[in-house]
Amino acid sequence: MPAWMKAWMLLPMAVAALAGGLVWISHMRYELSLETQRVKAEQKAIGLESSRLRLEVANLIRPERLREYAVNQLDMAAPKPRQVVRP
Repeated sequence: MPAWMKAWMLLPMAVAALAGGLVWISHMRYELSLETQRVKAEQKAIGLESSRLRLEVANLIRPERLREYAVNQLDMAAPKPRQVVRP
């Protein structure tokens, strides 16, 4: 078999390999797109949870709420004038 025929026989194999690579790249692009969408949805959910938690913390540390909690749950009262010691 002449050498130039051997080269022409390799051409279909090279084309098949390139086509396979193209299919693989398309598949990877699709998978990365799905992963990106999932991560963006997770990021949005985490942002909403963070906002909710910040609101809850702001509500829990309100001075009025802390005063009410101290009086009702801890049986605390405001100090009388003679109870305060100044250095």
